[in-house]
Amino acid sequence: MRACAPAAPVRRSWTDVRAFPSSAWTAGVWLGTALYAVLLSIASIADHNGFRTGFDTAIYDQVLWLLAHGEDTFSTVLSRPMLADHFQPGVVLLTPLYWLGLGVPGLFVAQSIGLALTAPALFALARTAGATAALASIPAFLWLVCPWVASINLFEFRPSAFAPVLLVMGVLAAVQNRVVLLAVTTVLALSLKEDVALTYIALGLILVYQGKRRTGGVLAAGSALWFITSSRIMESLGGSDFFNQRFAGERGDSVGDAVAWSLQHPLEALSDFGSQSLLGLVALLVATGGLALLAPVWLLLAAPTALYNALSAYASQHDLVHHYHQGTLAGLFVAAAIGVGRLGSPCPRVRLAAAAALTAAAAVALLGGVRIHSLPSESPTLHAANTETALDAIPAGVPVAATGSLLPHLSQRVEIYTLPEPFIPLDWGGSLSSEELAERAERVDWVVYVDGDQVGRIFTGELGVETAVPDVRPTLDREGFVVVARAGPLEILRRE
Repeated sequence: MRACAPAAPVRRSWTDVRAFPSSAWTAGVWLGTALYAVLLSIASIADHNGFRTGFDTAIYDQVLWLLAHGEDTFSTVLSRPMLADHFQPGVVLLTPLYWLGLGVPGLFVAQSIGLALTAPALFALARTAGATAALASIPAFLWLVCPWVASINLFEFRPSAFAPVLLVMGVLAAVQNRVVLLAVTTVLALSLKEDVALTYIALGLILVYQGKRRTGGVLAAGSALWFITSSRIMESLGGSDFFNQRFAGERGDSVGDAVAWSLQHPLEALSDFGSQSLLGLVALLVATGGLALLAPVWLLLAAPTALYNALSAYASQHDLVHHYHQGTLAGLFVAAAIGVGRLGSPCPRVRLAAAAALTAAAAVALLGGVRIHSLPSESPTLHAANTETALDAIPAGVPVAATGSLLPHLSQRVEIYTLPEPFIPLDWGGSLSSEELAERAERVDWVVYVDGDQVGRIFTGELGVETAVPDVRPTLDREGFVVVARAGPLEILRRE
């Protein structure tokens, strides 16, 4: 096929967006960043105030409240020590939000700002990679309108939401040979969740391939050591068996068993990948406008999370509603930022393909955004004012047990339990024995109950099958609890 010949210079009219000064594109990216941060903060806080947040938000709310008050950071929401659920020592950096009394709303604002700041970081990376300001703004704007960035933002709070901006800044530092900035962003990112290290192992290998052998080797080896060490710490605290069984499902009892099964049954593994993960992966790629394909080496950043999710038997790791796709998405957008400069080719075919890809990305942003923002809530419908009035009947600081949607509204205390615990033990990796739970149950005199809102099933037992959890309400009746306040389906019960 004949190569495209260089095009003759043309006079740019005021309608040519490339004629805008660089400062205008920079200002546009920062304006979009600010709008995202404001709008998603409002939406997240509205969800929380409408009792549409739950378990994960409560975990971090309680842990940070405990840290701010100098208490032991044992999570009674999970019945596990802080680092047994996920290895996230970096969560302590958010403690000042609780010294200031900002609580859950402060967490959601911080999360929105962290995800929003990924856009200007992508813009800077694209500029460093040689893109014009106009082209560099494309991956930044696509990130801000990507529905699966919003899905990370809208469904609970998680510290790992700060990893994408740190990853982009780390790649930028590596490209610019700024070793100190690379080291700082790497340590911060690794402290947010144990599996973030897999992405940094890939980053180290990419740097080695590109000739930065010393920096890349140290980064890959250090990240691998961090991953192994953090996994061992979690295992020693008793928090890994449940997750391993849930991950492997019928393929065994660990991630290693799932890998071994996939190698022994390659056709079935490929079939599962095609039916469970492939469509989502394609959607994420389209969300970058296909720009990630222009930097094929950097696609390796997305590979660890994509492969990890593909191997899992846990259904939530295959959808784009929850946060499990975050590492894949961040890796693809890094590749997009580095590859976008190639759109400057004067070849008509290149421009036509780019226009088609960006049109597809816009369609995905629109349709996916409508879907994400209109998904029905799994939480019960509660009248906010009446529910708050009912909750005011519970004295501050007393031990409480509650169903999922009420947990993050009661979690700023030393003891807040997830029903049916502590009355009925759950086999979900908790470190408290049945005897210890029974002792704690005697201290719980207040319960917040909504029918259908308690933990109803968990993945546990042999082959990781779904196990039904009995409703705690009959147990509460036998324990002498009586209803002292109601608000729609919500009941406040007190032990008589």
